[in-house]
Amino acid sequence: MDRFSAARLRRLLPLDSRGGWVLAAGLAGWLLLASRGNWISIGSGADYWLVFGVVLAALAAAFAALRLLRGRAWRPNPVEAMAVMAASTMVVTDLGMAYQPLRDLAVYLKAGHHFAAGLPVYTHTALTARPEDLTNYPFLYPPLTLPVFGALAQLPLLVAQAVWVAGSMGLVLLAFRTFGVQRRWLPFLILWPPLFQGLWVGNVAVPALAILALAPRFGAGLILGAVFKSYTVIAALWLVRERRWRGVALGLTATLLLAAITLPLVGMHLWNEWIDGLRTYQTSQQNVPSLYGFGLLKFIPVWAFLALAAAAIVAALRASGPQSERESLARFGVATIVASPSLWGHGLLAAVPSMLTLRAPWLWLAIGITSTPDGLQWWLAVALLAVSWAMPELGRRSLKPSQIERETLHPLGAEIEPWPDATGDQLAHRRIGV
Repeated sequence: MDRFSAARLRRLLPLDSRGGWVLAAGLAGWLLLASRGNWISIGSGADYWLVFGVVLAALAAAFAALRLLRGRAWRPNPVEAMAVMAASTMVVTDLGMAYQPLRDLAVYLKAGHHFAAGLPVYTHTALTARPEDLTNYPFLYPPLTLPVFGALAQLPLLVAQAVWVAGSMGLVLLAFRTFGVQRRWLPFLILWPPLFQGLWVGNVAVPALAILALAPRFGAGLILGAVFKSYTVIAALWLVRERRWRGVALGLTATLLLAAITLPLVGMHLWNEWIDGLRTYQTSQQNVPSLYGFGLLKFIPVWAFLALAAAAIVAALRASGPQSERESLARFGVATIVASPSLWGHGLLAAVPSMLTLRAPWLWLAIGITSTPDGLQWWLAVALLAVSWAMPELGRRSLKPSQIERETLHPLGAEIEPWPDATGDQLAHRRIGV
């Protein structure tokens, strides 16, 4: 099977210099086609030429810096060309989404203010149009989160924003380092649209990435994380797969304990209102399909959505190989994306560990795809990850040590795959681990 798929891959696109340039040319065409939304969101006229100038300056500076570092005789190889193209596109995309900062955080703080003041928190009137002020989106998180947001809302606004952004930044950097990303890549990764968008709007998906990153050490977090985004509990199936029963017990106990502690503060009525609010939001999504973001439910029937979500979960459960524990956990991150009832750009952060398993050319193809404005086209990056599960030759495990060393533009450097430190007791003794 391995030989067959390797031969098939070589026929499809040999990853020598010539094949790499074919891949780079394909990415260039993709960026020109999929980035058209940038000009719509940013504007035209003077704004267009300003952004165009910024992109040209970024491209020139990037190539000049590489030429300086590599010597005057340096010529870009395909992966370097793909990296520069993706990075320049990120700048444009980030500028296009840089409006109404920290709007998701504002939703959380409004809910906290309403909770503290004894006012209604959850919406029970279905939307018929997308709110012009995006801070007026309905609050959808369960009542046990309200004391946290209520406390945060008591701080002066600038202090609350600074605490949230600093905490999110610290946790996401911890996550990337835990995955094995080298320090020199961290400033660049902030420009990657899924992360930039998450930080800009203040979404909980950014700090939540740390839960996935720390799962080999603290698996109970996979259950606790579902307190905010309930569908992410899918990732907790990894604990069952690895027989981490202590982690399951600890996660369930901690979640029930939080619910019990906060119950006197929120009361049962808020739990009932939350459930009614979720039902109302489903009606709102049917009235206003843009509320799905680019989640699969916007484009396909419910039965097809459920089938794809189930397929992603099965693929995660059936991961095999010498490091199947890590591979399975990375796949579960992707499964939560597929199963998301609504999806926005920052939702792709859960795909980070699976993306890091790819060889440099395919990694930069995935990064390039997600460097354009978010939308249906980003599912091509998810599809690439699914293909890599069936064709291991797309991943770094298929490389020899000498080939790994030549992948200088891979964020993991000499490490083969994510979680390089998740060894020994953390994975080998999974039957009793947390």
